[in-house]
Amino acid sequence: MSLDLLRKRHSILTKGLLIVIAVTFVIGFGFSYENFGFGGGVSQGTVADVNGEKISITDFYRARDNLYRQYGQQGDVPEALSEFIEVSALNQLIDLKLLSQKARELGFRISDEELGESIRSNPAFQVNGQFIGREAYKTLVEQSTNQSTGQFEKRYREGLLAQRLIDFINKTVKVTDDELYNLLRMQNEKVNLYFVAFSPDSFSDSISPTRGEIESYYEKHKSEFKIPELRSIKYITLSQAFFESRVNVSDEEIEAYYRAYQDEFKTEEQETLPLSEVGENIVDKVKKQRGEYLRDDFLDKLDDTYLERPLDEISNENGVEKINESKAFSVDENVEGIPLQVRKRAFSLSEGEKNNILAGNTIWIIELSELIPSHHKELSESEDEILDKVKFSKAKDEARLKSEELLEELNKDGKDIIEIAKSKGLEVEETGFFNRLGNVPKINSPDLKLDVLSLKEESPLGSEVYVSGDNFYIVSLKEIQEVDPNELEEKKADLRETEISQRRTSLLQNWLQKLRNGAKIIANESVLSQQG
Repeated sequence: MSLDLLRKRHSILTKGLLIVIAVTFVIGFGFSYENFGFGGGVSQGTVADVNGEKISITDFYRARDNLYRQYGQQGDVPEALSEFIEVSALNQLIDLKLLSQKARELGFRISDEELGESIRSNPAFQVNGQFIGREAYKTLVEQSTNQSTGQFEKRYREGLLAQRLIDFINKTVKVTDDELYNLLRMQNEKVNLYFVAFSPDSFSDSISPTRGEIESYYEKHKSEFKIPELRSIKYITLSQAFFESRVNVSDEEIEAYYRAYQDEFKTEEQETLPLSEVGENIVDKVKKQRGEYLRDDFLDKLDDTYLERPLDEISNENGVEKINESKAFSVDENVEGIPLQVRKRAFSLSEGEKNNILAGNTIWIIELSELIPSHHKELSESEDEILDKVKFSKAKDEARLKSEELLEELNKDGKDIIEIAKSKGLEVEETGFFNRLGNVPKINSPDLKLDVLSLKEESPLGSEVYVSGDNFYIVSLKEIQEVDPNELEEKKADLRETEISQRRTSLLQNWLQKLRNGAKIIANESVLSQQG
């Protein structure tokens, strides 16, 4: 095989092999500076020190650049990803180092024969399924990685050591048929629940707060009863139609436009429409163009001196018949007819100050006419609002109390929820069938979602009062729609593969976390702040 052909194969190596082969299977610990410390003891040319073993800046740049290539396959890498990519590359190399160190500690070794066989069987060093030969391999490694084969093979061996440990970890993961059946049941079994809901609305009508309770609530929550700063404005508007109305178009101009832009007036059959049919259209076009020019020219001439003049004088000068005035509004309030940017600008003005804003195609000239400072409401101003809040708070407490009493009675007597609820005049509803792993219909409670997994026919009652929004729920299992055991045989292989994969990933993460917790990792902060 020629050296030119070898050069064409460099892209295979840049996709991951020469970073350090283990990067393809080491999962990394995510984007975080917290997984390693910064400080002294990191020599020049080193990006990190892991338990006394160095990670070279060269290896870091290879890992980082490979990630850039991966993320950039669909286009340029956003600048915001740069820090994520740099830390991810360093984390991958640290994970590799930790795993290879632990492998050596446990007695794993990679012999020269194993190393050689792995390299010879690697597709990156083969053509038509055959090893490319020692000299071609040496040339490819040196030209692709800018390192000797000895340096490359040292890192390759480290990757194989890490993989040996990962293989060992993976072999410890087992999934029994019983576990698979339980997983299948959880994923496919459906349940239907009885529930009794207790809402504050059911109790509020019977609650009459005392004067003392209202006053006490006001004193404790004074900050809630506050009128925000309000502002009102006077304004005139100069719309696009206003400027267009100032444009007069002569017959000569209409004819000149018609002659100059005849392509605009051709039919599908390329016949030119007569001027009599398109004259009004030409007038509209000319008025629009000149109206935009007049509007822009007006804006260019606006200055502080002009805006110091009285608003009625500006209005009269421009032929605006009416000066409008808004109601008092807060900064977040939506005021019909007044755009958001106009309202926001009002809150940057002093009382009596004017400003202009272009909102869409309309010029707004505004004057802040009144500023009402923020202030706390007096009790007399807030009494109706406080009354509603106190009633709701007490009604909510009552709903919680009644739900707790029902749960206690169900636990004590062991009676059916239907029987007890009926005796108390309470309505029992049903959720309808749903997957045990899904959200509970009609009751959006995270705690209940977890407890649904453990509800059984012999112990159907939910363990607590479940809260969703302002409502409280007591639940009991009504019925189970069981899984056909034959489904297990049909889905066993795929389910086992998925579950083993998830468990292996989780186990490897736990190993890496423990290795990091017991390791001394020092990173070279100055390298991470560079772009290499």
